[in-house]
Amino acid sequence: MSELKPPSPDSVLYFIYQRDGDGAVSYKVDGGATVSYWYGHAFDLGGKHYFTGFGAKSEGEGPEGDDGMMEDPEHVAISQATFTRVEKDGKVEWSKPDTDGYVGEFGRMGRPEQIDDSRKAQSFTIGDGRYLLAVPTRDFVNGTEVGMFSLLLFDPGSVDKLGFRQWGYLGSIPVSDDNSDACDGGQVMPCVASTGTLTFEQVGEGLPRLKVSSQGTTIASPGKVRDMTAADDVVYSFDETSERYSK
Repeated sequence: MSELKPPSPDSVLYFIYQRDGDGAVSYKVDGGATVSYWYGHAFDLGGKHYFTGFGAKSEGEGPEGDDGMMEDPEHVAISQATFTRVEKDGKVEWSKPDTDGYVGEFGRMGRPEQIDDSRKAQSFTIGDGRYLLAVPTRDFVNGTEVGMFSLLLFDPGSVDKLGFRQWGYLGSIPVSDDNSDACDGGQVMPCVASTGTLTFEQVGEGLPRLKVSSQGTTIASPGKVRDMTAADDVVYSFDETSERYSK
């Protein structure tokens, strides 16, 4: 796979939005909306090698900047371009991508969820040919840094009946937190920090359960801190009504 480089971020954005950013990975388009490259992921599934580049698009300044599907103006619309490695005339190259300008929305304040480069993406191949991707992200809320995984599902064979096409966003789940910026050395509140691991649990058919096991400290009661144990493990299951993972 090393002989074929991933498509460049600017080419991913061009394929999705059909606007030339002159090599930029974030730029404005019609209506004042901003499009930007978010994340790239190479993977193998069903004997094929894929690369998906994800983009994000803000709502913009007016109706022409909105694709008509945004549910929350503080969010951004997630988009994707998925390339397949093919052989043509004896040369290995990327196919023309499958693209989708809307596979869900996330983030806040008009910005996508921030990639956490300190952790690696995780994935799980489902027996029915679908592929679940967990992208490491992070947020900073009220002085607490929260580590998360943003969940995206690839369904090339249209196995499920969910309300999206090849890719869909299934929500984000927290796996760690650190309130050191807010606790002021314990003067404002108890200082706690935890780190979690994500495991996939296949139970029957369909999408797997997600188990988050955490180590570290948590607030036990007002002013009290305790060590986390296996009793603090959290299991998330997929809810078909909301099309999201939840406790």
